[in-house]
Amino acid sequence: MSILQLSATDRSPEVAFDFGANTFVLKGESYPEDVKEFYGPVIGRLEEHFNALEGATVSFTFEFIYFNSSTAKILMNLFELLDATAERGNTVTITWAYESDDDNMEELGEEFGEDLEHATFKLTTI
Repeated sequence: MSILQLSATDRSPEVAFDFGANTFVLKGESYPEDVKEFYGPVIGRLEEHFNALEGATVSFTFEFIYFNSSTAKILMNLFELLDATAERGNTVTITWAYESDDDNMEELGEEFGEDLEHATFKLTTI
């Protein structure tokens, strides 16, 4: 399956992953009842896909309105996965999109981006 599409719910984000095009989007709010249950299969698919990439161009967009601390841990792991993918010779661009008046989400994006060594990181407003 080259596309993973999950609609947003009250507690979980929209997941729009096109593995064939290497474009990935997480969008909305994230505070699922069981973070591991929601993100486990999603991250598993990403790990499997990214580990097989060679010389690819990857675009990953995060567009969160809100996420809880459990999701923040998942995001940290995801950023590490993306940076490792870039370190292996892939071009990885991460876009952190936030509402222009959301200083908190802007700061969180900056913090996530600071630890990247190989991936390209962009902050943008929506």
